[in-house]
Amino acid sequence: MMKGLVTCLLVLLVAHQLGHQARAIDCMAVTESLLQCVTYLTGTADQPAPACCAGMKHLTQIAATVVDKRAACDCIKKEAEKFHNIKEEAATKLPGACGVTISVPISLNTDCSK
Repeated sequence: MMKGLVTCLLVLLVAHQLGHQARAIDCMAVTESLLQCVTYLTGTADQPAPACCAGMKHLTQIAATVVDKRAACDCIKKEAEKFHNIKEEAATKLPGACGVTISVPISLNTDCSK
């Protein structure tokens, strides 16, 4: 179930164009961007909160380069380990529910190094 969240968010990151320069991304910023999504991802809420969707959009802005996307993926994987009740279906639907278009299929076998 955690893999669904990780995969969904990684796909969102990978779908965006590369930024101008590589920079280190802050895991705290990644966590703060996605914190409001937990209720939706665990099935407590039927729809993601507006703050969740704003956080997802913010994450795509701060993770602009390949290096940033890989770092964000690693941060998300570490954070997702704290939640054992993530619903895979909710994670899969999150981009669409937030109005974020992704161009890569969601996979449960996400490798952050790629």
